[in-house]
Amino acid sequence: YVCFHALKQGFMAGCRKVIGLDGCFFKGCTNGELLCALGRDANNQMYPLAWAVVEKETNESWDWFCYLLCKDLHIEDGDSWVIISDQQKGIINAVQTWLPRAEHRNYARHIYANWRKKFKKKEYQKRFWKCAKAPCITLFNLARSELAEKTLEGAQALLNTDPHHWSRAWLKLGSNCDSVDNNICESFNKWIVEARYLPIISMLEAIRCKVMLRIHDMNTKVVRWQQIICPNILKKLKVYINSSAYCH
Repeated sequence: YVCFHALKQGFMAGCRKVIGLDGCFFKGCTNGELLCALGRDANNQMYPLAWAVVEKETNESWDWFCYLLCKDLHIEDGDSWVIISDQQKGIINAVQTWLPRAEHRNYARHIYANWRKKFKKKEYQKRFWKCAKAPCITLFNLARSELAEKTLEGAQALLNTDPHHWSRAWLKLGSNCDSVDNNICESFNKWIVEARYLPIISMLEAIRCKVMLRIHDMNTKVVRWQQIICPNILKKLKVYINSSAYCH
């Protein structure tokens, strides 16, 4: 299990209380999996928090990982925290044990992948994501009724998994994060893909080097940036400001 002090301090000082949990397989001849916990920085980019080598994703491995993570970040019972995962059984049990009061979201892409096995038409895809990203319950119901016009069975199947866990309409206020996807975790898994081909000790050292370089690069960018708001957020803000000029 690895959690650098600098990453821990940085996360607690300036990041939202949102953590993505995921696991990925080793790519080389070594058997095993890498569990990871990712946050989001102020620029809405991935913020590596902790990672651990385990035999495979089980109740025991996720329980051990979540225990150490909660201990490092002083999460306590998870009140006001958000956990985003694919809701694999081991993660569900570990979160219920160590973060019983946290909001546990499901990856909408994971829900879509299962739903799409039966409802494969391309025209259904946009309507599904309209449901997942609906900003309120009224618009969720509207998007679902539009889907029902095309496939009544598909609209019913959407409710097989409680939308409280994967639709933006039911997200709690206060987390300042409306994400319903796992792009941050996918980015991290891709970022370390070359390291995952190496034997375990070499892999951990390669990840350490990449993370140390990232800390240095980010620190250099921060020193040069003169604005209060981070660049990615500033771009979004400018778009909204321009759009607001045409509001009535």
